[in-house]
Amino acid sequence: MQTTAILERARVEQWSDEHVVRRVLSGEVELFELIMRRYNQRLYRAARAILHDDAETEDVIQDTYVRAYEHLRQFEGRSQFSTWLTRIAVHACACALP
Repeated sequence: MQTTAILERARVEQWSDEHVVRRVLSGEVELFELIMRRYNQRLYRAARAILHDDAETEDVIQDTYVRAYEHLRQFEGRSQFSTWLTRIAVHACACALP
């Protein structure tokens, strides 16, 4: 199925984060884009509030998504996915501070 079509299906059917994560882990890696679309603004605002620099914030957000993807199997569902992802971003911000 085309990426655009599956992203639209996920939006229309209102797939939960947990459902999307399971599908990404089962091999539908293109669905990680949905996670990025859902949380990009939230992560940007959180990181920007800490770093006060647009370029550094963009780097941290990119790093956050890479780390989240690499460690997706570690998401245990004990908190909301958005919380888990935001914690990764805050940690990345701490690593970026001088």
